[in-house]
Amino acid sequence: MTLIRSFSALAIAAAALAAAPAQANSLTFQGVTFETLALDANTLELDILNATHATGDWAGIGYIKAFSIKDVGTITGASLAGWTENSKELSANGCRTGNSGGACFTHTPALALTDSMSFVIHFTGTSLHFDNPHLKVEFLSGPNDTRKTGSLLSMNIPAVPEPETYAMLLAGLGAVGFVARRRRQG
Repeated sequence: MTLIRSFSALAIAAAALAAAPAQANSLTFQGVTFETLALDANTLELDILNATHATGDWAGIGYIKAFSIKDVGTITGASLAGWTENSKELSANGCRTGNSGGACFTHTPALALTDSMSFVIHFTGTSLHFDNPHLKVEFLSGPNDTRKTGSLLSMNIPAVPEPETYAMLLAGLGAVGFVARRRRQG
């Protein structure tokens, strides 16, 4: 009976994990962590963490001037409060070249970095998905710099395993344990 209770508790925990929302992604580059979270089918949250402690050729950055997100579907528009958006590609000189198929955001003046920044972006378009967004970021050392400081990040942010994956793993381990225990008792 104790084994059945344990298995039931495991199933309830797995179901609770499976009920958790959203697609989460995370990438750490030069000491700065970028996390994205799909809030709904059209809204993406971008968090930038630990930016004032950046390493490598980002050491000493103090401002963010621009960033772009692409590879999230066919974007026809995007908005972020306080930022200017266009469909150009982010380059070393800001959102100025080609059509990225994404959205590029600039902030004037450059925005001072903190160690916990959060941006909620609303997209319009078709086939939107946030499972592997491509991010470019333009950091600056000073507020009046005209060119980026260090690397112009240009990477996809990989998915963090979804809660459903952990729930399936826990359920599978529970089933294996249940079978193993029955074999030992039999």
